[in-house]
Amino acid sequence: MEAIDIINILNGSISIVNKIFPMILLIIGTFGHLCNLLIFSKRTQRTNPTSVCFLANTMVNLISLYFGMLPRYLTDIGNIDLINTNLTVCKLRSFFQYLSLSLSNWFLLLATIDRYIISSNDHNRRRLSNLKRAWYSIGFLTIIFILLYCHILILYNIQSSFCYPRYGPYRLFNDIQIFIQYSLLPPILMTLFGLLTIRNIHLTRRHSNNQGNIRVRQRDIQLSKMLLLQVIITVICSLPLIISNLEVTTTLTIMKSPLRLAIENFLSQIARHLAYLNCSISFYLYTLTGSQFRLESRQIINQFSMFLCHRRILTRRQIGIDNRPIGPSTREPRRQ
Repeated sequence: MEAIDIINILNGSISIVNKIFPMILLIIGTFGHLCNLLIFSKRTQRTNPTSVCFLANTMVNLISLYFGMLPRYLTDIGNIDLINTNLTVCKLRSFFQYLSLSLSNWFLLLATIDRYIISSNDHNRRRLSNLKRAWYSIGFLTIIFILLYCHILILYNIQSSFCYPRYGPYRLFNDIQIFIQYSLLPPILMTLFGLLTIRNIHLTRRHSNNQGNIRVRQRDIQLSKMLLLQVIITVICSLPLIISNLEVTTTLTIMKSPLRLAIENFLSQIARHLAYLNCSISFYLYTLTGSQFRLESRQIINQFSMFLCHRRILTRRQIGIDNRPIGPSTREPRRQ
């Protein structure tokens, strides 16, 4: 197969992916995040620091989808290209894109740290996990990252018909900054605190014999499982995008063949879609790993179905602490 054939296959494949995949992510992401908002904004959930971090993560993921992916999707389908023709849109879209992507990872990191603290056997350490500290941390990180990324609003330009950071040292600085803040530090720290959380949970299960403590910690274990799966997916999806950007930036002065350019473009587009995939599927990951979250999700979906078609589409069942359905034979007898 000649180089021109490979180029045509790569370009054709990515063109099809760009027209179909973002729309799928927008649909499933919007539905999932709306469900997340309804669940994590409940009064019973807002008292849990980890749930508050999940709520903040959901909000910035919605921003990422609609300020980051949607304008790019409109550009890719060729009907509306505001990113590469309007300087204001170019700067604002880039600013909100990288701000929301980074905050999404750092809010997950906050949740991971909270799970590590609350899973500790040290009572004084567990007291560090509280609602006020969670909100303060979320607000502090938001302000810090707005300041860190405000240079985008000044130094991004439309160059060669594309919205890019200015050529030269600034572009390398921009890519390295995003690499550290989005793809390097959060995944490393999330992995570290995730492993420490698993260690704490194993130690707690080994030493805890009090049924009341087990009942309380079951909820914490479910939240930890939900978070750890999200962390794994985040680590996998975060690295390719910025590695691709760094490779392109560090080889700008190198003469490249059309085949290499086509391969770089293909890998860059795939990496971009992986980053947005990570911003779209948290609801489905939580549903997969948390039985209590599944129960909450079932109630939300039934509310939607009652509003739209006046009937429940999912049957409701109770979930016991051991995650098994509670039937007539397993329920406790009613006290006289």
